[in-house]
Amino acid sequence: MIRAIDWNKRWMEAMENSSLRRCRENMTAFWNRRARRYNEAVKRNNRSMEMISKLDIDPAYTVLDIGAGPGTLTIPLAKRVKHVTVVEPSSGMLVCLKENARSEGLKNITCINKRWEDIVPGVDLDEHDLVIASYSLAMLDMKEALSKMNRVARRSVYLFDFAGGRMKGYSELWPRLYGEEFRARPDYIYLYNILYEMGIYANVEISKTEFKERFSSLNEAIEEWKENLGVSTPEAEEVIRTYLSANLVEEDGAFYLKNEIKSAMIWWKKTDG
Repeated sequence: MIRAIDWNKRWMEAMENSSLRRCRENMTAFWNRRARRYNEAVKRNNRSMEMISKLDIDPAYTVLDIGAGPGTLTIPLAKRVKHVTVVEPSSGMLVCLKENARSEGLKNITCINKRWEDIVPGVDLDEHDLVIASYSLAMLDMKEALSKMNRVARRSVYLFDFAGGRMKGYSELWPRLYGEEFRARPDYIYLYNILYEMGIYANVEISKTEFKERFSSLNEAIEEWKENLGVSTPEAEEVIRTYLSANLVEEDGAFYLKNEIKSAMIWWKKTDG
């Protein structure tokens, strides 16, 4: 029964029908605009060290970080391994990553400003001991993307993605703004089943964590969520204001939107590693 389902096709359909993909036509442009704020947000979050503690790494290893953002994992990994290569489509994110690397005195990071879909193994990059993709799995043809990751990995591949629902703000606000149910992008179970169809029997670990968005004011939170949801009208702003006023928590002079989320780490080792 499992093999009767084309999970890559299901992934494509779910991605194309996801609500945020439809309101963010150009994801690279979106993250270029958000790079600075996202960079500051991850600096206040210690999840990266928890994630790195799960990796089987060695000081002699080379690591490929796909969709590295501002270097959330790249920077701490570069302090622990021989070399890190980054593939990141957002030029804004790479500016932040390079600044973070300079501030840490790191010179063992190579940056490639491309989408993973456009990378040609053997031309753009060679094999790496570890391949990592952390919350960056937005490729439409996921089977091809995973196959390429497996091809360039010498030892192991680690994927981090959501398990189940994301932040509840989307599911609660989307119907009020668009008059329809919020459709999240596909989660880890699609990835696991695509890998199964490829003959890769991966390991999975599910964990819970508290995700906290920090804002300096209610108005800053409103502006960010307007951009998140692709709206700009006064009526939409009032809907968002009402929701955030009821859900933001004030602590230490700042405002936080808190959500408990479940995450999945999917990993496998190469048989010839």
